[in-house]
Amino acid sequence: MSKSRDRKESLDSGGWEFVDTIEGCQDIGNLADVFSRCIAEYGYSASACGAFHLATEKGDRLKFYFRNWPERWAALYAQRNFALHDFTISEARRKSGVYSWLPAKLGRQLSPKENMFWEAMGEFGWTDGLSIPIHGPRGQLAFVTMAGSSQLLTPIVRARLQFFALLTHARARAILQVDPERGPRDLLTPRELECLRKVGAGKSDRAIGEELGIARTTVKYYLEHARQKLGVRTRAQALAQLVLWGDE
Repeated sequence: MSKSRDRKESLDSGGWEFVDTIEGCQDIGNLADVFSRCIAEYGYSASACGAFHLATEKGDRLKFYFRNWPERWAALYAQRNFALHDFTISEARRKSGVYSWLPAKLGRQLSPKENMFWEAMGEFGWTDGLSIPIHGPRGQLAFVTMAGSSQLLTPIVRARLQFFALLTHARARAILQVDPERGPRDLLTPRELECLRKVGAGKSDRAIGEELGIARTTVKYYLEHARQKLGVRTRAQALAQLVLWGDE
Protein backbone atom coordinates (compact mmCIF):
# COMPACT_ATOMS: atom_id res chain seq x y z
CA MET A 1 0.00 0.00 0.00
CA SER A 2 1.36 3.46 -0.87
CA LYS A 3 2.04 5.88 1.92
CA SER A 4 1.88 9.61 1.34
CA ARG A 5 4.21 11.66 3.50
CA ASP A 6 3.58 15.37 3.28
CA ARG A 7 5.95 16.63 5.93
CA LYS A 8 6.49 20.37 5.83
CA GLU A 9 9.40 20.72 8.24
CA SER A 10 12.12 23.04 7.08
CA LEU A 11 15.76 22.16 7.45
CA ASP A 12 15.82 24.53 10.42
CA SER A 13 14.09 21.89 12.54
CA GLY A 14 15.44 18.40 12.01
CA GLY A 15 17.77 19.04 9.10
CA TRP A 16 20.44 21.12 10.78
CA GLU A 17 20.36 18.84 13.80
CA PHE A 18 21.20 15.98 11.42
CA VAL A 19 24.11 17.99 10.02
CA ASP A 20 25.52 18.56 13.49
CA THR A 21 25.06 14.91 14.42
CA ILE A 22 26.85 13.37 11.43
CA GLU A 23 29.67 15.90 11.64
CA GLY A 24 30.27 14.52 15.11
CA CYS A 25 30.51 10.92 13.85
CA GLN A 26 34.06 9.65 14.09
CA ASP A 27 33.60 6.07 12.86
CA ILE A 28 31.67 4.56 9.98
CA GLY A 29 29.51 2.35 12.20
CA ASN A 30 28.24 5.34 14.13
CA LEU A 31 27.52 7.20 10.90
CA ALA A 32 25.60 4.23 9.51
CA ASP A 33 23.48 4.03 12.67
CA VAL A 34 22.66 7.75 12.54
CA PHE A 35 21.61 7.53 8.90
CA SER A 36 19.57 4.38 9.56
CA ARG A 37 17.61 6.05 12.35
CA CYS A 38 17.04 9.12 10.22
CA ILE A 39 15.54 7.34 7.19
CA ALA A 40 13.51 4.96 9.38
CA GLU A 41 11.20 7.91 10.05
CA TYR A 42 10.37 7.88 6.35
CA GLY A 43 9.66 4.15 6.09
CA TYR A 44 13.06 2.85 4.97
CA SER A 45 14.48 -0.14 6.83
CA ALA A 46 17.76 -0.76 4.99
CA SER A 47 20.39 1.37 3.27
CA ALA A 48 23.80 1.34 1.65
CA CYS A 49 26.42 3.91 0.74
CA GLY A 50 29.35 3.42 -1.63
CA ALA A 51 31.00 4.09 -4.96
CA PHE A 52 32.52 2.53 -8.02
CA HIS A 53 36.31 2.67 -7.88
CA LEU A 54 38.66 2.23 -10.82
CA ALA A 55 40.21 -1.17 -10.31
CA THR A 56 41.05 -3.75 -12.97
CA GLU A 57 40.70 -4.37 -16.67
CA LYS A 58 37.34 -5.96 -15.87
CA GLY A 59 36.01 -2.53 -15.03
CA ASP A 60 35.11 -0.51 -11.98
CA ARG A 61 34.92 -2.21 -8.60
CA LEU A 62 31.87 -1.70 -6.41
CA LYS A 63 32.93 -0.62 -2.92
CA PHE A 64 30.47 -0.21 -0.05
CA TYR A 65 31.35 2.34 2.62
CA PHE A 66 28.60 0.96 4.84
CA ARG A 67 25.57 -1.32 4.54
CA ASN A 68 22.64 -1.22 6.96
CA TRP A 69 21.42 -4.66 5.95
CA PRO A 70 20.09 -7.68 7.83
CA GLU A 71 22.83 -10.31 8.13
CA ARG A 72 20.75 -12.75 6.10
CA TRP A 73 20.48 -10.32 3.19
CA ALA A 74 24.19 -9.48 3.31
CA ALA A 75 25.01 -13.18 3.14
CA LEU A 76 22.56 -13.79 0.28
CA TYR A 77 23.88 -10.75 -1.61
CA ALA A 78 27.41 -12.16 -1.47
CA GLN A 79 26.40 -15.79 -2.09
CA ARG A 80 24.42 -14.99 -5.25
CA ASN A 81 26.81 -12.28 -6.40
CA PHE A 82 23.96 -9.78 -6.52
CA ALA A 83 26.44 -6.92 -6.95
CA LEU A 84 26.49 -7.83 -10.66
CA HIS A 85 22.70 -7.71 -10.96
CA ASP A 86 21.71 -4.99 -8.50
CA PHE A 87 19.86 -2.64 -10.85
CA THR A 88 18.98 -0.33 -7.94
CA ILE A 89 22.65 0.69 -8.08
CA SER A 90 23.56 0.10 -11.73
CA GLU A 91 20.59 2.21 -12.85
CA ALA A 92 22.48 5.16 -11.37
CA ARG A 93 24.72 5.11 -14.45
CA ARG A 94 21.67 6.10 -16.51
CA LYS A 95 20.20 8.60 -14.07
CA SER A 96 21.36 12.07 -13.12
CA GLY A 97 18.94 12.58 -10.25
CA VAL A 98 17.16 10.79 -7.44
CA TYR A 99 14.96 7.89 -8.53
CA SER A 100 12.53 5.44 -6.97
CA TRP A 101 13.11 1.78 -7.73
CA LEU A 102 9.63 0.72 -8.80
CA PRO A 103 9.26 3.32 -11.58
CA ALA A 104 12.85 2.57 -12.67
CA LYS A 105 12.01 -1.14 -12.83
CA LEU A 106 8.91 -0.52 -14.90
CA GLY A 107 10.89 1.65 -17.28
CA ARG A 108 13.41 -1.02 -18.27
CA GLN A 109 13.53 -4.70 -19.22
CA LEU A 110 15.12 -6.60 -16.35
CA SER A 111 17.39 -9.52 -17.12
CA PRO A 112 16.51 -12.90 -15.56
CA LYS A 113 19.16 -12.39 -12.87
CA GLU A 114 17.96 -8.85 -12.18
CA ASN A 115 14.46 -10.25 -11.76
CA MET A 116 15.83 -12.83 -9.35
CA PHE A 117 17.43 -9.98 -7.39
CA TRP A 118 14.14 -8.06 -7.30
CA GLU A 119 12.18 -11.10 -6.13
CA ALA A 120 14.75 -11.77 -3.41
CA MET A 121 14.32 -8.22 -2.13
CA GLY A 122 10.58 -8.73 -2.02
CA GLU A 123 11.07 -11.66 0.34
CA PHE A 124 12.61 -9.20 2.80
CA GLY A 125 9.65 -6.85 2.46
CA TRP A 126 11.42 -4.36 0.21
CA THR A 127 9.00 -3.53 -2.59
CA ASP A 128 10.42 -0.12 -3.42
CA GLY A 129 13.29 2.13 -2.52
CA LEU A 130 15.17 5.29 -3.31
CA SER A 131 18.59 5.72 -4.93
CA ILE A 132 20.65 8.88 -4.94
CA PRO A 133 23.35 8.80 -7.65
CA ILE A 134 26.37 11.03 -7.10
CA HIS A 135 28.24 11.80 -10.32
CA GLY A 136 31.73 13.25 -10.20
CA PRO A 137 33.06 15.74 -12.77
CA ARG A 138 35.22 13.08 -14.43
CA GLY A 139 32.76 10.24 -14.75
CA GLN A 140 33.03 8.92 -11.21
CA LEU A 141 29.89 7.36 -9.76
CA ALA A 142 28.86 7.02 -6.13
CA PHE A 143 25.50 6.22 -4.57
CA VAL A 144 23.28 6.03 -1.51
CA THR A 145 20.33 3.64 -1.52
CA MET A 146 17.37 3.15 0.82
CA ALA A 147 15.03 0.15 0.79
CA GLY A 148 11.49 -0.02 2.08
CA SER A 149 7.89 -0.39 0.97
CA SER A 150 6.15 1.39 -1.89
CA GLN A 151 5.80 5.08 -1.12
CA LEU A 152 4.56 8.25 -2.74
CA LEU A 153 7.15 10.86 -1.84
CA THR A 154 6.35 14.55 -1.96
CA PRO A 155 8.98 16.83 -3.53
CA ILE A 156 9.84 18.19 -0.07
CA VAL A 157 10.51 14.75 1.42
CA ARG A 158 12.40 13.65 -1.68
CA ALA A 159 14.68 16.69 -1.50
CA ARG A 160 15.13 16.21 2.23
CA LEU A 161 16.24 12.59 1.81
CA GLN A 162 18.61 13.58 -0.96
CA PHE A 163 20.13 16.21 1.31
CA PHE A 164 20.63 13.65 4.08
CA ALA A 165 22.15 11.14 1.64
CA LEU A 166 24.64 13.57 0.13
CA LEU A 167 25.84 14.71 3.54
CA THR A 168 26.14 11.12 4.73
CA HIS A 169 28.14 10.07 1.69
CA ALA A 170 30.53 13.01 2.07
CA ARG A 171 31.02 12.21 5.75
CA ALA A 172 31.63 8.52 4.97
CA ARG A 173 34.41 9.45 2.56
CA ALA A 174 35.96 11.74 5.15
CA ILE A 175 35.83 9.11 7.92
CA LEU A 176 37.29 6.41 5.68
CA GLN A 177 39.80 8.87 4.21
CA VAL A 178 38.87 7.89 0.69
CA ASP A 179 41.34 9.53 -1.66
CA PRO A 180 40.07 11.33 -4.75
CA GLU A 181 40.05 9.09 -7.78
CA ARG A 182 43.39 9.12 -9.56
CA GLY A 183 43.35 9.96 -13.24
CA PRO A 184 45.47 8.83 -16.18
CA ARG A 185 48.25 11.31 -15.42
CA ASP A 186 48.59 9.80 -11.95
CA LEU A 187 48.44 6.19 -13.10
CA LEU A 188 50.44 6.16 -16.32
CA THR A 189 54.10 6.73 -17.06
CA PRO A 190 55.05 9.69 -19.30
CA ARG A 191 55.81 7.28 -22.17
CA GLU A 192 52.47 5.48 -21.80
CA LEU A 193 50.65 8.82 -21.86
CA GLU A 194 52.63 9.96 -24.87
CA CYS A 195 51.78 6.82 -26.86
CA LEU A 196 48.11 7.04 -25.91
CA ARG A 197 47.87 10.70 -26.93
CA LYS A 198 49.39 9.87 -30.31
CA VAL A 199 46.82 7.10 -30.79
CA GLY A 200 44.22 9.79 -30.14
CA ALA A 201 45.80 11.82 -32.92
CA GLY A 202 45.11 8.95 -35.31
CA LYS A 203 48.61 7.53 -35.57
CA SER A 204 49.37 3.83 -35.96
CA ASP A 205 51.71 1.86 -33.71
CA ARG A 206 54.31 1.86 -36.47
CA ALA A 207 54.08 5.64 -36.97
CA ILE A 208 54.31 6.25 -33.23
CA GLY A 209 57.36 4.02 -33.01
CA GLU A 210 59.11 5.83 -35.83
CA GLU A 211 58.34 9.21 -34.29
CA LEU A 212 59.59 8.19 -30.84
CA GLY A 213 62.48 6.09 -32.06
CA ILE A 214 61.21 2.85 -30.53
CA ALA A 215 59.97 -0.46 -31.94
CA ARG A 216 56.33 -0.98 -32.90
CA THR A 217 56.14 -3.85 -30.40
CA THR A 218 57.35 -1.49 -27.66
CA VAL A 219 54.57 0.97 -28.53
CA LYS A 220 52.07 -1.87 -28.29
CA TYR A 221 53.57 -2.83 -24.90
CA TYR A 222 53.11 0.72 -23.56
CA LEU A 223 49.55 0.95 -24.83
CA GLU A 224 48.61 -2.45 -23.37
CA HIS A 225 49.97 -1.44 -19.97
CA ALA A 226 48.09 1.87 -20.16
CA ARG A 227 44.86 0.03 -20.91
CA GLN A 228 45.34 -2.35 -17.98
CA LYS A 229 46.20 0.43 -15.53
CA LEU A 230 43.09 2.37 -16.48
CA GLY A 231 40.92 -0.72 -16.06
CA VAL A 232 39.43 -0.63 -19.56
CA ARG A 233 39.11 -3.17 -22.36
CA THR A 234 39.98 -1.14 -25.45
CA ARG A 235 42.20 1.71 -26.56
CA ALA A 236 39.10 3.76 -27.35
CA GLN A 237 37.99 3.43 -23.74
CA ALA A 238 41.45 4.45 -22.57
CA LEU A 239 41.24 7.57 -24.74
CA ALA A 240 37.80 8.30 -23.31
CA GLN A 241 39.37 8.28 -19.84
CA LEU A 242 41.85 10.93 -20.97
CA VAL A 243 38.99 13.12 -22.19
CA LEU A 244 37.00 12.65 -18.97
CA TRP A 245 40.02 13.74 -16.94
CA GLY A 246 40.60 16.80 -19.05
CA ASP A 247 43.72 15.54 -20.83
CA GLU A 248 44.19 16.88 -24.33
